[in-house]
Amino acid sequence: MIVLGGWLYEARDGFFLSGGSFRNKYESLIILLVSVVAVSMTTPFIEQFWTSIVNQYGSTRILGVGLILGMVAVNDAAEWTFTDAKSLSVYAVGALFVLKPELVQSVL
Repeated sequence: MIVLGGWLYEARDGFFLSGGSFRNKYESLIILLVSVVAVSMTTPFIEQFWTSIVNQYGSTRILGVGLILGMVAVNDAAEWTFTDAKSLSVYAVGALFVLKPELVQSVL
């Protein structure tokens, strides 16, 4: 729901923005309810998709990709530097998870 909400609307104190336009309370309610219903209907398909991805690549690799993409997303959203020491350390850990999952699993 959070991901879908980020694409469909932006809600802040005093306004609701969707499709580049400010929406009134009734329009906002309909957008929110349609979003909830759409997510509820697609959840079984998403669950099947993720099950096949985990079986194909493994959870350690997926976690590594998540770390790398998450750090990029955080840096982009906050307009921070992508190559500072903290970001590079997260990228390195993520790359280790992706490239050497067996090493990571043996340690854990």
